[in-house]
Amino acid sequence: MSDRVVVIDLPTVYPGAAAALGANYAYFYAPVDLTVVYVSAAPSADDAGLTLAINDDGSAVISAFACADKDVPGTWKSKHMGGTNDAVTIAAGSKVSFTAANAANGTQIVGQMWALTGEVWS
Repeated sequence: MSDRVVVIDLPTVYPGAAAALGANYAYFYAPVDLTVVYVSAAPSADDAGLTLAINDDGSAVISAFACADKDVPGTWKSKHMGGTNDAVTIAAGSKVSFTAANAANGTQIVGQMWALTGEVWS
């Protein structure tokens, strides 16, 4: 096995004071196969009910997890990182996007996604 951990900063997008983040609010294309093992995210201000999901070509591969408290980042952890979730593989060339559900107008989300590259066995 030849793994390397890469840390991907979640896109910080300012939706404007009168707009809210929503489905597929930001994206990037995966240059290599990625196996997501950890995600941590928090809003710019407390935002009750805010959740974040990660999508592969428009379909959620990491279900929405709570990230509503700016002082306590929400996390999604795979078994690799001491959590209960199976790691999620995203193929090279996939469009990786983010969905913020229930975001208040003007809320931003910051965080990181950790992924393994190379040959990974779950």
